[in-house]
Amino acid sequence: MTAMEALRIGVVVCGLGAAVALAVQVARARAFGRRPLYAPAAGSAARGVFYAFGPGMSPMAKESTRTHPWAYALGVAYHLGVFAAFGYLLLLLIGAERVLDPAMLPGRALGVLLFAGVLGGLGLLVRRFTTAHLRGLSVPDDAVANLLTTGFVALAGARLWSPALEPALLATAMLLLCYVPLGKIRHCVFFFVSRRHLGRHFGRRGTFPLRH
Repeated sequence: MTAMEALRIGVVVCGLGAAVALAVQVARARAFGRRPLYAPAAGSAARGVFYAFGPGMSPMAKESTRTHPWAYALGVAYHLGVFAAFGYLLLLLIGAERVLDPAMLPGRALGVLLFAGVLGGLGLLVRRFTTAHLRGLSVPDDAVANLLTTGFVALAGARLWSPALEPALLATAMLLLCYVPLGKIRHCVFFFVSRRHLGRHFGRRGTFPLRH
């Protein structure tokens, strides 16, 4: 077994470990049970969930993003870059990375997404620690999570152009995957759990979709 093969196996093991840990955390959160609902439904829980994951995600529906368009744009770029980096990591693990030649259009598009992701991550980090009220709410986990994730995205972009950087990318991926269940990055799963709960609750109450 070569060192590169060992690193790739390590990434898979860390990924499986993160998946199991997150699944256990979700199960523990759901173990608290549901409160009994006595009032008759005033709307549709299913429509509420659709709204929560659809129109309810738009800047026009969320005041926090509508009033901070640049932060919203940075967040979108950051998350797209993270998704692209994990997609590229998957291609590396299965040995199919050649389909993304940086000299061809798909590879260039990936490079743009990764570059935008790095800018988004760094922009959000700078904003967090240069804005007084955000800095006061921040904890070390905010910096560690951002730096690990942004570093991973940056190394994915660097690996696209320089295969010699693959060991560094794989090692960073292992660190990131091990950290995912321990810090705020776990929102990659709990976002969907909490958003679904929000949609079901307010959909049943007839509050979602919003009635203007």
